[in-house]
Amino acid sequence: MINTQFVERAGILLEMLGMPRMTGRVLGALLQAPASGYTPAELAAELQVSRAAISGALQQLNLMGLSESVPNPGERAGRYRVRPGAWASVTEQGNRKLQTLHDLANEGLQVLPEGADPAALEEMRDFYALWLELFPNMLREWQERRKV
Repeated sequence: MINTQFVERAGILLEMLGMPRMTGRVLGALLQAPASGYTPAELAAELQVSRAAISGALQQLNLMGLSESVPNPGERAGRYRVRPGAWASVTEQGNRKLQTLHDLANEGLQVLPEGADPAALEEMRDFYALWLELFPNMLREWQERRKV
């Protein structure tokens, strides 16, 4: 039995990040799944929603690299779980997006009109430059710790 308060909190938090609330709720349920994962029917029953709602949420989580379908010999229905290594992978994807913000700051500085204050663009560029410099080391450290 899942903790519904946690599921609802996950739904609200992911909604605040721009995802559908149902996607967050399904992620919240998968984070509490047994090792064998959940079937879509089990998720629908746990969350008291339609199978169609579950299907859309699982599709989005799979596309984001947060969940995966796992084989379940003897059952027709697929089972889903949080994909191992998902957090580092999703963060790496986000890191590539942060590169675009760094690049935008550089572009803005190159085309800054005469008399405009460069401080905001310089801060943006410097922040993302540091992030992009430090992140690969953090990711390597994480991977080393996971090997233990």
